[in-house]
Amino acid sequence: MQPVKEPKAQGFYEGRAEDCQEAIASKLQMVTEAAMHAGWSRDEIRAAFCALSSEFKDHETQAEAA
Repeated sequence: MQPVKEPKAQGFYEGRAEDCQEAIASKLQMVTEAAMHAGWSRDEIRAAFCALSSEFKDHETQAEAA
C-alpha cells in the first residue's frame, strides 16, 4: 500500500482539512473494496466506518479532557 500523502506545509494552511480528506480518501476506498471482496455489504462497511469515526472522536475528546 502506498503511504498517505503528506500535508503541503507544516502547521495550519488554508485547505489543510480538505487536503487531509483527499489524502485518506483513496485508502478508505481500498479498505471498502477489500471488505466488499471479503463479503461485507456497502451498508455494513458504511456502518463500521461511522462507528469507528465516532469511537475515534470520543477517544480524542477524552484525551483532550485529560
